[in-house]
Amino acid sequence: MDMNRNFEWSRFCKVVRKDFGNIWQQAGTTLLMLTLIPLGVWLVRMALTVGYGTIVPEARWSVIGMMVVLASGLTPSRLYRTCNLPKEGIYFAMLPASKLEKYLSMLLFSILVCPLMCLVGSIALDYLLTLLPFGPYEKWLWQTDDLAELLDEYRRIVASSPTDGAGEQVCLFTKVLTPGWVVLSMVLSYLYNAAIFIFTNIIFKKHKVLQTVLWIWLISFVVSLVSAPMMFRFGFEFDPSAAEFVHSVEVFFVSTMALSAVMTGVLLCWGWHKLKRMSY
Repeated sequence: MDMNRNFEWSRFCKVVRKDFGNIWQQAGTTLLMLTLIPLGVWLVRMALTVGYGTIVPEARWSVIGMMVVLASGLTPSRLYRTCNLPKEGIYFAMLPASKLEKYLSMLLFSILVCPLMCLVGSIALDYLLTLLPFGPYEKWLWQTDDLAELLDEYRRIVASSPTDGAGEQVCLFTKVLTPGWVVLSMVLSYLYNAAIFIFTNIIFKKHKVLQTVLWIWLISFVVSLVSAPMMFRFGFEFDPSAAEFVHSVEVFFVSTMALSAVMTGVLLCWGWHKLKRMSY
């Protein structure tokens, strides 16, 4: 029975322990730098703003979120850089585990473990900076404004003041943009981003992150050239006050998230297909 086509929990746990032990040596510096970037933002705000100014929790969460996304994107190329290299990849190939077990460990560390370490470290750092009696952090990280309340307030403002078609369209848009949709969209976007970098780490042999970013930029540019005329036409021809607008936005959100979920699955399955056929 071919070990490369089977999964055994004890072997998988050994691979996970091995990968965990390699984090500091292979990806520790990268994760540490990402974790400390909010400190750099804090210092820059201290140096450039008289009286410090205030960095609101929402902005701090945005920075932390970007670092977590970067951690998920950089982890494959740091922790599993040699998985597809003919000579250096012998170490990865010779690990006493199936390729499925090694791939699942790759997914675990790229999507969950390393980004979670970056998240926990960034939150702990934010807590320490907030404890200081000086600096731009005046609120705790969890003292954010409720998204639902912000959307309701915006709707009240739009409803109580004269607006043009664009304002009415945005107001209708906020009726669809509920906190649940936002969270689900963020989760799917995160998984899609992680899947891209896991896949490209398997197919690219050099400059993996740089090549991935360039290809993402190129594909996004081409897609924008194709979709911009359609969006432009939609914005001018669609009645912003019509009930169909809300339905169209809902369809757009559902379609976008469904596409993200499908593309995530395709990239992860394709990556597994390439890895299991890898020859060293």
